[in-house]
Amino acid sequence: ETYIEEKNMLNKNKLVLASVIGALFIASCSNDMTVESSSDSAGGGKAYAEFMACTAGPDFSAENAMKMIADWQKLITADSLLGAWGYVPAAETNAFGDTLWWELNWSSKEEADAEWSAWAQNEEGQAWNEQYSNVMVCDGEGRNSFDADYPIAPGTYGSTNESGYFYSEFYQCNYINDSSRADAEGFLPGFVNAVSNSDYSDTNYSFGNYFAHKNEDGSHVEADIDFLWANFTDSKDSMDKATESFENDVRDEMFPLFSEFATCAEVADVYHSWTFYNSEAKDFMPDFTSRD
Repeated sequence: ETYIEEKNMLNKNKLVLASVIGALFIASCSNDMTVESSSDSAGGGKAYAEFMACTAGPDFSAENAMKMIADWQKLITADSLLGAWGYVPAAETNAFGDTLWWELNWSSKEEADAEWSAWAQNEEGQAWNEQYSNVMVCDGEGRNSFDADYPIAPGTYGSTNESGYFYSEFYQCNYINDSSRADAEGFLPGFVNAVSNSDYSDTNYSFGNYFAHKNEDGSHVEADIDFLWANFTDSKDSMDKATESFENDVRDEMFPLFSEFATCAEVADVYHSWTFYNSEAKDFMPDFTSRD
């Protein structure tokens, strides 16, 4: 069963191609951008992350998407964009419905802002944008900003898929009991250690915390959340195995500690996900017909 075939089953075939094209648009919006990334999820380390939503145009197709990817990759020249990923809903229960999300990781907010400004003056980039305007339209102005922390790098508990496919789930979380980001960050080393003492083998499990940027008045930039907890694996089956390991070996030790400073949505938003650009493997191209 191919990627596009599954989305047809969900009556979301337009969204499938939208995800392919949208992620490209996001990355292309920064001809000279860069971020720390990996070929299957966000990768180990820290980065400035942005998420944007896009919609499919009248000329979307698999062929146009692949051509768009190839043309976009020719435009990337700088080192500030570390990676780009696309997230397509894998369930109809996601909090944002059919919304597609695309993530950009950058070295810093300052570099990201500079590249967005430069993009507006980039003639080749604008020509590319015009050429594919009927394929995808993205809300660049409405992008959401986070500081991302990835304590476990992909490849720690298995190998990445050559196709660029990975499975992901996102929980929306908020602080409680006058807690803060410092409490959330302080929790991470213990969680990493607990995972290492369980069986996450052959899942390619990794995870990320995305700490939301706030407005000057202290309010949230977008959704009323403090941070996102994201889990990544190489497949849905691997996510099920990771969840079982968490329930068996990690929850009793770590969840009471987590509950002291934060609460999260009971149900995660789940996505079929793809790597569209990896600064450490610039010749990489995703294969939308395979999840291996």
